[in-house]
Amino acid sequence: MISTAFSLLAAAAVGYLALAAWLYFTQENAIFFPGPNDAGLRRHYEKSRVEIPTGHGETIEGWWIENPAAANDLAILYFGGNAEDVLYTAETASRFNARQVFVANYRGYGASTGRPGQEALYEDGLAIYEHAIKRGVRPDHLIVMGRSLGSGVASMLAGSREVRGAILVTPFDSLADVAAHHYPYFPVRLLLRHPFPSIEWARKAHAPALVLGAAGDDIVPASHARRLAEAWAGRTFVHVLPDTGHNDIEQSPEYYRLINAFLGDGRAPH
Repeated sequence: MISTAFSLLAAAAVGYLALAAWLYFTQENAIFFPGPNDAGLRRHYEKSRVEIPTGHGETIEGWWIENPAAANDLAILYFGGNAEDVLYTAETASRFNARQVFVANYRGYGASTGRPGQEALYEDGLAIYEHAIKRGVRPDHLIVMGRSLGSGVASMLAGSREVRGAILVTPFDSLADVAAHHYPYFPVRLLLRHPFPSIEWARKAHAPALVLGAAGDDIVPASHARRLAEAWAGRTFVHVLPDTGHNDIEQSPEYYRLINAFLGDGRAPH
């Protein structure tokens, strides 16, 4: 009986270690989902396309979308989710009260070269920021906006560069904490090579932030957004939108209203 029990425990231990190893070696496939852009949208926005050199000799592509109807000179640098075609956000740029909206493909997405990863995406964000400044956008007119995975890049920029404000949609305090929520029986904080510690950048971010969570979010629960907001050094305005989930939060009638109120005067209505 003892040898049988020992054999069962040994088999369970081997299985556990095998699953942990699988999580470690396949984590990029669970975090990043690079894909092509919609071909029709690429053709439509071809004249707005720019290429930006980044670290390690890579090049990322992005698009500047002009909105002449905006009532200000703000520019939004938008960072999308891990499987998002950012050109669909370009299609909705006119709904933001900002003169310019910039969207870009991370490394490995669309026609951007290289492979995605935490440090790679941080370098992409910094390169995009410097590109906007060289283009003539003043730091006090820059809004960094990130959705889901992109909130990690936007938080990094808000914590390391001068910006007017940050808009964080379904954000996390850290990707490691989100992974721990989904895999509570594994030491994911030790296994994760791309923890995206947004909460650390939040403590250095003094620009105001609008934080939008989704009440029905089962991918990044809204509790992570609240913890990020609590750590933010600047003023924060937190709204958890009812009847929305991680992938449809923009369907809420409050979504654009809250964002445009924040863009208008740096605060969001209650």
